[in-house]
Amino acid sequence: MMRQSSATGQSKKQRHWQAHVKAQERSGLSRAEYCRQHKLSYHALTYWQRKKSGRQQPGTTLVPVPPERIRHKPAQSRTSELKIVVTDGLSIEVGNHFSPTTLKRVLTVLESR
Repeated sequence: MMRQSSATGQSKKQRHWQAHVKAQERSGLSRAEYCRQHKLSYHALTYWQRKKSGRQQPGTTLVPVPPERIRHKPAQSRTSELKIVVTDGLSIEVGNHFSPTTLKRVLTVLESR
């Protein structure tokens, strides 16, 4: 029986995941929903998305902040273009110069809760 070379196997695997990474990005679905619909490992897709971007992201940790530690800007000085209300009292304001990667990570964490 002939064995497939590891280089050929690797490139086939890489093409498989790159196709899913592109398809998920175009789909408009969250990573979690795309994985559910295509019966894929969420963590594997995340790995290949990070590999495609060329950098590893540190783990995301949400830390509760007591309300008394939150400083609010006066309404006229706010520069957010978008406000996402998650629940009563919890919202995310996205400013003009936000990081799409960070916003995506935050939304992914919130989706999994």
